[in-house]
Amino acid sequence: MLDIKCCARCIFRFLGIRDYKCYAKSEEVLLKILNRIRSTLQEDSQHPSTNILLSKTQDKPICTTCFDLIYHADTLECLWPIIESFNSHNFQVKTFNLSITLPSGIIINNHSVKVYIRQKFRERNLTVDLSNVIDLKEPFKYLLGWSIEKELDLNHSFQSPFIISIEYYHGITQQNHLILTRIPSAEFKLKKVRMKGKAVWTGDSRNNIIAALEKVPDSDFISIGNCPPLEEKERWKNYFPILEHSAVYVGGRYIKLSREISQSPWIINGERLAKTSVSECSGEILREKFRCDDYNFVAAGREDVNVRMLGNGRPFYFEIINPRKPFLSQQELDDAQKEINETQKDLIQINHLTMVTERDLVIIKEGEETKRKTYSALIWISKIVTPEIIDKINQYQDKELTIQQQTPIRVLQRRAQMIRPKIIYSMKAEALENHFLTMQLQTEAGTYIKEFIHGDLGRTKPSLGDLLDCYADILALDVLEVDLKWPPNNN
Repeated sequence: MLDIKCCARCIFRFLGIRDYKCYAKSEEVLLKILNRIRSTLQEDSQHPSTNILLSKTQDKPICTTCFDLIYHADTLECLWPIIESFNSHNFQVKTFNLSITLPSGIIINNHSVKVYIRQKFRERNLTVDLSNVIDLKEPFKYLLGWSIEKELDLNHSFQSPFIISIEYYHGITQQNHLILTRIPSAEFKLKKVRMKGKAVWTGDSRNNIIAALEKVPDSDFISIGNCPPLEEKERWKNYFPILEHSAVYVGGRYIKLSREISQSPWIINGERLAKTSVSECSGEILREKFRCDDYNFVAAGREDVNVRMLGNGRPFYFEIINPRKPFLSQQELDDAQKEINETQKDLIQINHLTMVTERDLVIIKEGEETKRKTYSALIWISKIVTPEIIDKINQYQDKELTIQQQTPIRVLQRRAQMIRPKIIYSMKAEALENHFLTMQLQTEAGTYIKEFIHGDLGRTKPSLGDLLDCYADILALDVLEVDLKWPPNNN
């Protein structure tokens, strides 16, 4: 393998050595070890010994199996882009994991070396087992990870939510796998498709290349490929590393005091229809605190723009995307909550802001289907409000009413057309002047209150108007309570 310009670390890989601490030794030390092994073997075979010791100089040939990747894995050449990116983003983390993508040409060249070794053994009527050859990625990740630990004072953990992703490429050999299309036994087929207006080839994934090579007899590969690989003229290159932390989650409850803001940004055809939103009022401050790329806002249901959310608020959570500071203490969250409430005091208020886990999020999703909601409504009816009318409504104070709601006209563009039975658990009314009254209702999740009041052109049966035998309309609506325990660790 030294004769075909393989580096010492790659030779150790092909020898199946899994003690990765060995790979941390310098090329000079490893070559000395290989010299001793070779000298011993040559003495036993009564052939003259050849000194193969190489120094780490610019004259060193480029490794044909790793393109010098593993040779430089623990040098600043590999490390510096990672260090620079980490420091510039100021990630506050204690652990990391590595995601490495190696050049596809390495797959072909490593296979070529295996074929070459088997051929040399066959020439001597010997066999060799190459099933223990170590994949290049394993010692490479060990060396690079060990160096990152040392330089950045982090711990390498496979469970770490902080991922350092690096893709390496080798321009000269990036098309080498195309030789497989000329070997019938490989059954390697590529297909040209259009993606985003461009013609691209598909079917040449690393897994497909490996699977195709496993089907090819050595004789077929030798007849088409370079065996052993040609001497390399170019070393590896890498794209700039991508440093990403997996999403973290912060939950709480919001109170919406304004009838002019939406829950999330309301923009249609580039035009903003509400001046701001609950998610923006709170999310932009959290973006600063977590120093994240972006955020997603999710709540347990939603109210219309002109509906207030009062009481103890509606449960919600933020998905914080790629935070540089992935954890805030409860004191820091309390300070963030205070800042939101002071700067947005006429629009929203936030309560119980705290870190939550991804496992907790199912509570919000399940709550959309199971929670009860309590409303307060200001209503006009075509009749003068009398005690008898109030009594008609209040008979349902302790009695359930099941209504049939056809998909409301105002949401037909986004919800399937169907009839949904919904339960109103209780209703209580109080008379105001003349044609006006207030009602408090507790309903099943997903009940359209406005449509229950005015009937939605007969699409909700029975409506309040049906029950009172008159026209009814809703002038103002507030949500008083969303019956859901959230956040889960809130007492």
